[in-house]
Amino acid sequence: MAVHDKVRTIGRSGLEVLDIAVSRQCTVEIKEPRDTLALTRRLNGVKLDVVDDPNFAGLKFGQTIPWGSIRASGPEGLRISYRVRTGRDVTGSPEF
Repeated sequence: MAVHDKVRTIGRSGLEVLDIAVSRQCTVEIKEPRDTLALTRRLNGVKLDVVDDPNFAGLKFGQTIPWGSIRASGPEGLRISYRVRTGRDVTGSPEF
């Protein structure tokens, strides 16, 4: 459905929500800086899931009911460039 390139800066909490998905699959891939963040997923709005790959995380349709999110942890002030894919544009594998 969509591909978006976004930029965020990690705030004081050291945590930044990169994408929230409601009843749709999605992936987040870090473009810059690579290998420096920790990605986590909030599944079905409740369960926290740590992702092994620090550069890529995805949510399946069933994991986003009622909603799911992908978050990044890192040092305060770190600027993140990343790509979000949703719906039919989800590749399921890293692009960068």
